[in-house]
Amino acid sequence: MSDKKTREPNPGVGCDVTGCKYNTIDCRCSAQHITVQNEKAATKGETYCSTFCPRGTC
Repeated sequence: MSDKKTREPNPGVGCDVTGCKYNTIDCRCSAQHITVQNEKAATKGETYCSTFCPRGTC
């Protein structure tokens, strides 16, 4: 997956994970695209963002 950031956050995509390099100061996602995984998820808590990249490591 590309680790590129966009100049503008994805409209309507919020992010509360402050340790992710794609999280903006106003809690938006600035990844070029996002991927949410766990095809067997039945609840919100069973999904996860595979786009997550810890700040300073990707």
